[in-house]
Amino acid sequence: MRRPTVSSEGPTTIRQRVPYLTATLLALLTAAAVSGCATSTRTAGAGGATATTTTAAPSASTTTGGASTNDPAVLADGRHPVFLKTVDPNRRRITFDLIQFYTGQAAVKAAAEDHQESPPPNDYYIRNVNPKLRTLPVRAGAPITVNVLAAESTGSTTKDVSVTLAKLATWFPRTDTPTFWITVRHGQVTKIAEQFLP
Repeated sequence: MRRPTVSSEGPTTIRQRVPYLTATLLALLTAAAVSGCATSTRTAGAGGATATTTTAAPSASTTTGGASTNDPAVLADGRHPVFLKTVDPNRRRITFDLIQFYTGQAAVKAAAEDHQESPPPNDYYIRNVNPKLRTLPVRAGAPITVNVLAAESTGSTTKDVSVTLAKLATWFPRTDTPTFWITVRHGQVTKIAEQFLP
């Protein structure tokens, strides 16, 4: 009876391939895990602060040059100065350009840094180095006040008047850039107030 022939190279070749196959499999798994956890860094405002956003489902959209993307508009909770651009009362959203607003000595310093008239006229200075537009939802019932925009009906540019989001929308879009303060909480605008500027 003949004995089956066994190649002496068979087991050695398999032993050599196992570590290679294991390393390849680990590399593929690592690549898949890394791509699933990607993050991106974006400039969050005119001041150059950065915010890291994950690629998870967005809570609001970012608009750049009129084109909307699916990236979330990251804006920290708090009060922020903005140039209000558009108001959409049907979707309860506003689109704005985040700015920096300085008064007093901070205005003097910022204007000098930018090689502008210092001290600046009327004791305020606006810096806008990032033209990126952002869109955020407005919470139902958020208080909204205007002053300069309502001057034609009130006769005063300094009198704050409460308006609805629909009424605010009647003044937009416009060629000038009215300055507003928006208060943001958990990705929603909870207050909108026009800044009086002489």
